[in-house]
Amino acid sequence: MRRITLRKRFLVQVFSLLIVIACLFGMLQVYFMNRQIEADIYEKSLLIARGVEQGIEETELASKMIEHQIDLQMVAVARHIGDLLRTPEARHIRHEQLEEMKERFQLAGLTIFERKGDDIVATKSTDPKDIGFSTKSYGKTVYAYADTLLKGGMPRVAGEEGYASQNIFVLPIVQSGSHKDKPRFFKYAYYHPPGSDYIINPFIQAGDVYQFTKQAGPDQLIEQIKRRSSYIKDISVLNAAVFKNPALETNFYPPVKKIEYGEFKYHTKQDIDMMKELVDNPAKKLSVQEVNSEKLYKVFLPISDHRILYLVLDYQKMTAPFYNYSIILIASSLLSLLSLFVVTIPFFNRIYENIQKLKRQMQLLAAGDLTVKSHVKDGSELEELSNDVNQMVQKLNVLVTDVKEQAVKTQRSSVVLEAEASRSVEKMYELAVGTTLQSREWLNEIHAFLDEMANVLKAFPGDQKVMTVLEKVEQMRVIANDRTAVVTEMTIQLSDLLKELHGQSKELSYISNALLQQMSRFIL
Repeated sequence: MRRITLRKRFLVQVFSLLIVIACLFGMLQVYFMNRQIEADIYEKSLLIARGVEQGIEETELASKMIEHQIDLQMVAVARHIGDLLRTPEARHIRHEQLEEMKERFQLAGLTIFERKGDDIVATKSTDPKDIGFSTKSYGKTVYAYADTLLKGGMPRVAGEEGYASQNIFVLPIVQSGSHKDKPRFFKYAYYHPPGSDYIINPFIQAGDVYQFTKQAGPDQLIEQIKRRSSYIKDISVLNAAVFKNPALETNFYPPVKKIEYGEFKYHTKQDIDMMKELVDNPAKKLSVQEVNSEKLYKVFLPISDHRILYLVLDYQKMTAPFYNYSIILIASSLLSLLSLFVVTIPFFNRIYENIQKLKRQMQLLAAGDLTVKSHVKDGSELEELSNDVNQMVQKLNVLVTDVKEQAVKTQRSSVVLEAEASRSVEKMYELAVGTTLQSREWLNEIHAFLDEMANVLKAFPGDQKVMTVLEKVEQMRVIANDRTAVVTEMTIQLSDLLKELHGQSKELSYISNALLQQMSRFIL
């Protein structure tokens, strides 16, 4: 039962460890994958932003070159019209003259502006919609330019806002405020003939520049990028200032739009709020949103002058390769761990079985079986241990067998010795008693003989030789007593010695019996 428990515990621990490793690896994979996704999206968005920004710069440069040529042409036409009118007062200019010059110079229209109170308005024009048009309504900047012209000055127009020279300035191409049906772009020139009270305003359509922008500009570039990249949902160039102040879009001059290029699809209120924030704090903004059941990755990248590149990416399409790669990597890792687990189990079972063999051998050795051997053949240290234990058991078996044989011999010898000692004690006892009694009898006879001899010799007193004999008789009496005492003492000591020998042989027999009883526990 314990064996199964140990095995189960090992399997549970190994499996738990594999689960923990898989979870940690998965979490690390997700963490680094998300970081990689963000870095990858950011790099791709930067590349797209640079491409769009470069396209805008190239288009604007080409547009400015074309527009500059138109500016120079408009300056020449305006001055020529001034020379042909030859009148200092606007009231002398007839409508027919304007129509004739419009046709002659192939203009889209020709308008005359005069000062009316605190405003400068269009009083005559080939286009009835322009009559009454106020420069103030077009913008304070245009009114200031017109006022400077009527005063004989030179408007200070920045290069990117148009063209200016003595008595004349030309606005950049702007969308007409009078034609709402479709986008129509015009080039407006304002020329004040010296000494006159009016401003000549010829204007032409600038469709060429508009068509160039549509065919080779950022819109076309955006469409090409969207076609090449399936995960790009939308690219737009936005003006953050107009989002913060929508009134700027209603001005005729300078022309500004919320959406300069692109469509600005998939926008949310959060995007509008973010655009407003970017006016004062231009910085890269990233946002993951769900719009119309689509998970989108939105990037806001400031490029120049409140311009924001609005990039919408399909988050699921962009992350799908990373997730697929991660799934493959995690699956392969789990498969590797599972393979390791499957390989580990037989290896552990083999080691476990070998340990159990050694354990059973030790248990039988503890029980006294000196014949048991373990058979471990795995080429590992356990096999060496098994061989060493087997050799130890073999040597121990030989040793115990020899000890047992010697114990048996000792027991036999002790039994014989005990029996012999017992008989010897009995005989020695009988001999000692007989010898003692005989010695006593002999001593009494000697004493009696010596007494008789002494009595005989005492009959001859004064004889020196008799006295010498009497002395020797007394000495013989002492020697007889001593000899009898020594024989008695020796007999007693010998009897005690035999008794001691009998006791030791008996004890030796007991020890050998006990040893044999202990040896009987061993299986040899």
